[in-house]
Amino acid sequence: GVYVRRAAQARCPEQFADFYCCSLKPRHRVIAAGGMPPLEFEWERKRTAQRERFGTYGLKSGVDPAICWPTVEEIEEEQAVGLYREYDLCVREMNALKQKKEAKEAARIAELEKNLQKYPEMLAKYEASQVKAEKERDEKEIALENRIREIQEYFGYWMDPKDPRFEVMLQQKEQEEKKAAKLAKKAEQQKKRIADVV
Repeated sequence: GVYVRRAAQARCPEQFADFYCCSLKPRHRVIAAGGMPPLEFEWERKRTAQRERFGTYGLKSGVDPAICWPTVEEIEEEQAVGLYREYDLCVREMNALKQKKEAKEAARIAELEKNLQKYPEMLAKYEASQVKAEKERDEKEIALENRIREIQEYFGYWMDPKDPRFEVMLQQKEQEEKKAAKLAKKAEQQKKRIADVV
């Protein structure tokens, strides 16, 4: 592809130039040569195209420079729409916006500095509230956690408290504890009787 074309161009540059030049339309050949194309199409006679032609080729285009300026009606329409504004007005508005933005940023920085000064106190309060919340944890919850841990240690393996078998094991452990408590109570009563007899 590319290498064959380059090799052909190197062998006979004149023929190659003719080939490329001939593949262009006459209008485009004039433009490629740096010339000014003739007016062929209707759109080229419109005011916008004439302005563009004058901008590209200058006075040699034959276009009247007066059409490059807006008419009185166009100026009045632009003023009514407010599309274009005076430079001084734009500068004033930009300065006002800039000052407003700077004031907002300064207020934000002042707020940050004020909060930074309060930070150690707020942090101490937060940590104290966390400690208090930890202390105020429900005693039942702590007792339940201890109970779960005891049962898991008693049976020798971990079991999820939501498992139905856990409830059975809990009841079994409670019965065993009741039996142990009864036996301990009986032993205590026997010791008292023996002590009373002696």
